[in-house]
Amino acid sequence: MFSVSPEDVLLGLKATSQEEVVHLLCEHLAAQKDIVPGYEESLLEREENYPTGLVLGEVCAAIPHTDPQYARTTKLVVAALANPVAWKNMEDPDEQVEVSVVVLSLFDKPEKQLEALQKIMGIIQDQSALKKVLNASNVDEVVRIFN
Repeated sequence: MFSVSPEDVLLGLKATSQEEVVHLLCEHLAAQKDIVPGYEESLLEREENYPTGLVLGEVCAAIPHTDPQYARTTKLVVAALANPVAWKNMEDPDEQVEVSVVVLSLFDKPEKQLEALQKIMGIIQDQSALKKVLNASNVDEVVRIFN
């Protein structure tokens, strides 16, 4: 079961680009020893080929993820960005989406990917939930939404 721990909720994350968001999330995961070398490069390459920016309404989100061989665990990391950043659109990679919430799924076995994506999509398709994540004043509010 995928859950979000308080330490994996990043509120007011300051970044100016998709690449910077990915880098900051990877630094967070590396500090926790949750990923192996090559994770960030694989994530960026996957985003280049298969973008994850989603137009969902007023608040847009991205759901980056990559192959399980780079992960040491299974979990979700949620980032509410201080300001929206341009992210390549999943439906049309030539377009960009102004993303405010990023939900990264980390999974160490391929069969966990579908479960992760189902859980994420169930939450981010709800604009009121996304707005609560974006406007959360503490990490516990976000943990409650995802758990």
